[in-house]
Amino acid sequence: MSDRLRRRLWMLLKEYDFSWNYQPDPNDRWIDTTSALQEVERELCRQYGEDRLVAFDDTNKRMPVDLERFSKGAYPAQVLDMVECFYGYLEGNNKPTFQQEINSIFEEENSPWRLTDGQFFKVDSKFLQMQVVARAHELLESKGYEGALEEFKEARNDLVSGDSKGAISNACKSLESAIKVILQKESGNASVLIRELNKIGFYSDIPEEIGQAFGDTVLMSLPFIRNKLGGHGQGGKVVNVPKHYAELAVHLAASLILFITQKSIELSLSKGKKEPKEERLQQKMETVEEDLPF
Repeated sequence: MSDRLRRRLWMLLKEYDFSWNYQPDPNDRWIDTTSALQEVERELCRQYGEDRLVAFDDTNKRMPVDLERFSKGAYPAQVLDMVECFYGYLEGNNKPTFQQEINSIFEEENSPWRLTDGQFFKVDSKFLQMQVVARAHELLESKGYEGALEEFKEARNDLVSGDSKGAISNACKSLESAIKVILQKESGNASVLIRELNKIGFYSDIPEEIGQAFGDTVLMSLPFIRNKLGGHGQGGKVVNVPKHYAELAVHLAASLILFITQKSIELSLSKGKKEPKEERLQQKMETVEEDLPF
């Protein structure tokens, strides 16, 4: 993490900093003042189990520091902790604008990290992040897809933390949950759910003989990865899963979720009705597409 990136992050935090009054002792009328940055420093001390924050100084020695010096000399992961913690204190419209500015800084500084809903994710492919992962995330934020969104977040968290099997499993769960929302079903495994999509005419815009096999060959690719590498089908032998298979699963989940949610919108419109959920989805899809730089 470059010194320039650290400085820009700190300057942005100071720009968004705000203060408020509070009563330390409910039995005392004394009113004190604190700020978001002051609370971030206290919170990080609590998280790290330290009385003071510790970071490298100008002589490359670790020593107690204030939050500003911490932003300049802490480990990169700790700087990300600081930004995530600060995000938690923001309210209202400040959160999306702050997140947008944070991500612009990271992009301009050629850093692979992006902030999404107050959590940092490492972007290994800028194209996939902009064109697929971010768009799928936006669409899943619509009402009714909360479960699928939570599982998608878990898959991305697992990927960052190195839990390849967890990332694959949660990626597949997210796809299954999204299909359940479309079908308005509460249960069913992947193969059953994907075949149900064909029954409701999900692939009616392509030749029938292709549509019948589409789900089994395309949508079932992610469940296949899950069954073989995410925990099932291993027999007595434990399979060690390299990270790139987990990356494939998460990116594949994003692509398939993007496909089925957009198809769901098109089907609703073609039937001459627009449910509130589909209307919100379409608005999100149009907004995200307008924000893309290409």
